[in-house]
Amino acid sequence: MAKKIFKHLLGNNRRPRFEGISLHLDGKVAELEPRKEGKAKAFDYWLKLSTLDKGKPVLIQLKKNPYAESLEGEFRNFYQLLEENGNIKVKVVKELKKRNYVPATDTIAIDLGLNPLIATNSGDLIGRQFFDFLKRMDEKIVKRMAQVQRNGGLPSRDNKYREYVRRLREFLKNEINRVLNRLINLYKPMKIIVERLDFRSPELSKRMNRLIQNFGKRYVKEKLERLHQLYGIEIVEVNPAYSSQECSSCGYVDRENRKSTQEFECKCCGNKINAQVNGAKNLL
Repeated sequence: MAKKIFKHLLGNNRRPRFEGISLHLDGKVAELEPRKEGKAKAFDYWLKLSTLDKGKPVLIQLKKNPYAESLEGEFRNFYQLLEENGNIKVKVVKELKKRNYVPATDTIAIDLGLNPLIATNSGDLIGRQFFDFLKRMDEKIVKRMAQVQRNGGLPSRDNKYREYVRRLREFLKNEINRVLNRLINLYKPMKIIVERLDFRSPELSKRMNRLIQNFGKRYVKEKLERLHQLYGIEIVEVNPAYSSQECSSCGYVDRENRKSTQEFECKCCGNKINAQVNGAKNLL
């Protein structure tokens, strides 16, 4: 269904893959209409999309998002269509009303990883159980994939596999929200410096790394954008080149400085520190 809709919207532009497609649409091509009273009680809105085929719009049924509806702010006539596992996810952009916020810290830098999720330049490690859950889910997903493929099936059409992926997405979204909320409560920063996101681990399967890259990066970016809208926090994204190899104490750069994903020991000055904390200090 998702492929048919995207093909209709994109016209005859042939694309080899539709997975992960994202379309951004404004009021010129998209219009949100409430359902008529007494009709179609299973949904709340129609999203009417103009296409390259004149007179043949695409109509998508939408339900209300209670969380989005509860946030103070104003919905804008701007929409985003995302493809996830053959399904379409529609986002209606809402400009959030800024909250009263008094910063207590000028600037913090965070190193994003998997074990833990966040390390700050002050040495705090937040989200220490993040990786343990990923490993457990990875075992289930890989095992289920193998079973389905042995039987000649496609994982994307297997209900149990899809449920595992759904649980993973929910965990990533909830945990990223929780950890970043804790970060704000702990520091109340005016500015956050963050590395360009790259969630990977050699301890996880290729499939799990791909899922984390697709969903984890998106949820982090979305949450940071909400923090900017709600509190006016400045978000600065920097290139992490060599930040994992450079000593935050003396500046010596050597790939051998980082002994593991968590251990850093400088070959020059002997500085021993958590590898992600060292990276966050370099980002700052």
